[in-house]
Amino acid sequence: MDKTIFKELFNSLFEFMPLYHQTIGCIYHKDYGIEPSLNKSQQKALFIIQKKGRVMPSSLGKAMDMQKGSLTTLIDSLVEYGFVRREADCEDRRKQWIILTSQGEEYISKLMSCFEKEFERIFEKVDSQDIYKLLESIEFAKEILKNIKETGVMICK
Repeated sequence: MDKTIFKELFNSLFEFMPLYHQTIGCIYHKDYGIEPSLNKSQQKALFIIQKKGRVMPSSLGKAMDMQKGSLTTLIDSLVEYGFVRREADCEDRRKQWIILTSQGEEYISKLMSCFEKEFERIFEKVDSQDIYKLLESIEFAKEILKNIKETGVMICK
């Protein structure tokens, strides 16, 4: 395949990331008055745990691009808030799972409601056909990234 397409893809993604953070990603920094006021990493961890149902710390670290020491501190803070609990694996006690508590579920539910309202506000003036195209494109990109992950071509560990 022509290498210029890879360069174009790289440049497009590199341009996309700051645009995302400036237009949509900023909603994760707003103060919605939900107590306690968690930082972006704490919120992101809760979303990931909720999406997966339960997660091992190593998987959470990969998903968040965090080192083990920082991740341990993050998980400890969520345990202190009562939002997650650690649970030993039934088959291998050396492994542990991180699981949302009911308090964590309640917190995420409130936060998601705020995020959804912000998304509606941001996209309310965008043509509905463009929103459908964007959704299809994101779903397509997710499938490609999942395929890359499944083939083991990952360089990130």
